[in-house]
Amino acid sequence: MKRYFHGTLSLMRLYLRQNRIFTLVWLLLPGAWVAINTVSSLVLFPTQEALIEMGVSLIDPLTVAMHGPLLDISVAGFVTWRTKVFLALVGGIFSMVYIIRHTRLAEEQGKRELLGANVTGSLATLAAALVSMVLINAMAAVLTIFAMIALGLGFVGSLAHCLGFFAASCVLGIVAGVVAQFFVSATAARGMSFGLLGLLFGLHILWNVSGGENLLAFLNPLEWPLLIRPFAVERFPLLLIPLALGAALMALSLWLTARRDVGAGLVPQRPGRAFAKPSLRGLSALAWRNQRGLFLAWFCFYAIFSLALGYASYLMVSAVSSAEALAGLIERLGGIDRAFLSLMLYVFGILISVYVMMAAGILRREEAVKGETLLSMPLRREKLVLSHMAYIFGGSAAILLVSGFCVGLGAVIGTGDSGALSRLFFEMAGMIPAIWVIGGIALLLFGALPKWMTGISYGLLTLFVLMEIFWEQQQIPEVLYALSPFSWITPLKAVQPAAAPLVLCVVTTILAGTGIALFRLRDAAL
Repeated sequence: MKRYFHGTLSLMRLYLRQNRIFTLVWLLLPGAWVAINTVSSLVLFPTQEALIEMGVSLIDPLTVAMHGPLLDISVAGFVTWRTKVFLALVGGIFSMVYIIRHTRLAEEQGKRELLGANVTGSLATLAAALVSMVLINAMAAVLTIFAMIALGLGFVGSLAHCLGFFAASCVLGIVAGVVAQFFVSATAARGMSFGLLGLLFGLHILWNVSGGENLLAFLNPLEWPLLIRPFAVERFPLLLIPLALGAALMALSLWLTARRDVGAGLVPQRPGRAFAKPSLRGLSALAWRNQRGLFLAWFCFYAIFSLALGYASYLMVSAVSSAEALAGLIERLGGIDRAFLSLMLYVFGILISVYVMMAAGILRREEAVKGETLLSMPLRREKLVLSHMAYIFGGSAAILLVSGFCVGLGAVIGTGDSGALSRLFFEMAGMIPAIWVIGGIALLLFGALPKWMTGISYGLLTLFVLMEIFWEQQQIPEVLYALSPFSWITPLKAVQPAAAPLVLCVVTTILAGTGIALFRLRDAAL
């Protein structure tokens, strides 16, 4: 048995060295996020009376749906309640990306075969990825505990909070290790992993809205940070569930990887044609072949989920209408029947920015893998970029429009409001220019800093989301918030400038045009 894991420690050191910047960000992010929320909470709620008033105002369905119930009305209880879902989600994404990068992506790029030429066991690669992922999450949890203790939040509750998101992050990463055994493509494995994470988050919202503790909720990693009840009579025995589930999934992933060939997946790959289809004759057809899986997955998911959301929106109307704390917000959004869907569509628009980044990433991978071959033919560089821009910009617009149409259709069916279809459709259409700015930023980075494109683009997207959160808490000025493209489409503002869509389109044109010009000047596959 030992020979199967030979070389695991050496591979762990290699992985940690390869991901030192990526790892450093995750090690510091949880503690920094908790510290920011703690300081802002102390400023916003300096007295116990302010905390109690805040706790009463937060008892509304919209807030409970996202974060769950507030278990302890204190600074520590509010901070853990505010940060637990965010840390579990970000930790899960980090763990999934880390595992797939060192398993399926390494096989796809031929690195696994190169490592296998050395004296390494057949299970060492997966074992090293899983163990190093657990160690990184453990170190992030330890640093967060120290930060919370230094801020005076208490040891036992801090320990419960950090163990909750540590367990969720690790199990989600191990799930990605299982998923990676089924697919040949790293993109497919990553998409399936994120799809499962989205499903778990949807169930998390559903269970929070329904109230009570569902037995199946104990198997959802995103529920564990709440179920362990930090600072509210902690339930540490609950950690036996992620321990058992994680061990079982880890054993399953190792068992599956031992029963397949290197580079292959358990899902059989369909053999390709001996000759290409007649339609595959140009860059547009090649771009469609590369982009169609991502586009169709997002398009279908948003269509189905939006239809269900619109149909179920009537369930939220009576509940939200009784929340006095939301009276001002509901009035600004045009009434109770519009408030919930307006906020949800805004969140949808922000999430579609991730699709824009992923579509731009496909362009970068196409250039890195096939760029020299394509550009050796009589082909202008801007045509290569333009063929993918149809999906970066046109694809995101199509997803937004179908989401608005399906939400409106579901609302018509569920509530009988005949005007909901056109209203929600045009409301979603109004978000297109802001999402296009994200695509323009990605293209600018593609032309200027291709090696750093992915990291910087996702970092900027995260920064825009943080600016949204801090603006809602009145922690940043309006002038600074205006630098975020999302500030021009947020429904939380009473009035938006009439020229906002035109300004955003001009900014997108400048960013994309500059990116294409820089791509023409630099070396290919740089």
